[in-house]
Amino acid sequence: MEFYAVKTLAALLKPPGLLALLLIGVALLARRRPRLARGIGLAGAALVSVLSCGRVADALLDSLSRYPPLGAQGLRTAQAIVILGAGAQRDLADYGGGTVSALTLERLRYGALLAKESGLPVLVTDGALEGRQPGAAYMAETLLDWGVRARWVEGSALTTYDNARYARDLLAAGGIDRIALVSHAWHLPRAVAIFERVGFTVLPAPTLVPAARRFDALDWLPDAPALARSAIALHEYLGGAWYHLRYRRP
Repeated sequence: MEFYAVKTLAALLKPPGLLALLLIGVALLARRRPRLARGIGLAGAALVSVLSCGRVADALLDSLSRYPPLGAQGLRTAQAIVILGAGAQRDLADYGGGTVSALTLERLRYGALLAKESGLPVLVTDGALEGRQPGAAYMAETLLDWGVRARWVEGSALTTYDNARYARDLLAAGGIDRIALVSHAWHLPRAVAIFERVGFTVLPAPTLVPAARRFDALDWLPDAPALARSAIALHEYLGGAWYHLRYRRP
């Protein structure tokens, strides 16, 4: 129940759910409070315009990217590589059922590179709602395309906290507690905190780490992919606040 409640609240606090709520508010207030309705409508229009700008979206994501790429020396001190999933694409005719999402693919590619460089064993973790193929199964299949075989396939996790505790349960049997944790640069601040919370020593291994960006005038125009990036950034800020409240140390 908590999982669905949190997911629903998060969906309503960031685009497009937040924008839908603002439009509903405008419709409900249009007759009785027209001035307030206009104000909400203008605020919503301004919000979607700002969040749809490439420069704003990238600034929001970049503000979350705290860790540099994992160097060779740091990688040598790890005992295993843990790759976090980011969902799957299902009901696909060309893949015979499904495959990993685009975000998961980006993480897998970098994780496979680290695994080949280091020879370290790999754990993939990503679950699914009941009745669906776990994302981790697709992750393991995709890793084989790069010649990397996952030693552990954890398919029960529905949240980052689940990723951490289930990975701990699998790796503890082998005495492994020092891991290279692979995810997007913008996701790792939250992920590192929760993996450390359950007892891991974490070497952050971010992928798609931003460097100096070059912008032009077009980056100020509203753009749907930019709005999607802004939504990801807002999701991480909301998730970080929730995890701090829900899983903070006593």
